[in-house]
Amino acid sequence: MIFQCFLIFLLHGVVDCAVNCNVHGDGNYEISCYEYTTCVNGVPTVHTCLDGQMYNPNTQQCDHSWNVPPPCNIVVDCTNKPDFKFADLETSCRSYYTCHNGYFYGHNFCSPGLVFDESMQICNWPFNVVTPCGTIDNNYLVG
Repeated sequence: MIFQCFLIFLLHGVVDCAVNCNVHGDGNYEISCYEYTTCVNGVPTVHTCLDGQMYNPNTQQCDHSWNVPPPCNIVVDCTNKPDFKFADLETSCRSYYTCHNGYFYGHNFCSPGLVFDESMQICNWPFNVVTPCGTIDNNYLVG
């Protein structure tokens, strides 16, 4: 795998070897507000948005920040928040944001069909996650 990544780097100049495009197929993966990886014919390419731009999930590419829907255009105050990843309720938990040492480290998106599971700190299937992000009734677990 390392040799393949090096070879792709030599041929294409940019590569994110964390995304295995042979497993995922064509599309965008590892999406954050400012960077995403595109798989085309098994080859990953990392795209970094220019200053003033963010990833737009509607167009699936970088766009001017005023055209981008939440959560990317929302900055969260993490001053009194614990070091933790929090579900973005504005996106029905299809994304999450990170706070660490009182600083906001941006939003990240879950893969299609998944929601953020705060208890496990990962993106998960909705049927494995408690409400409001998933379909498990939180009251059912308490009782």
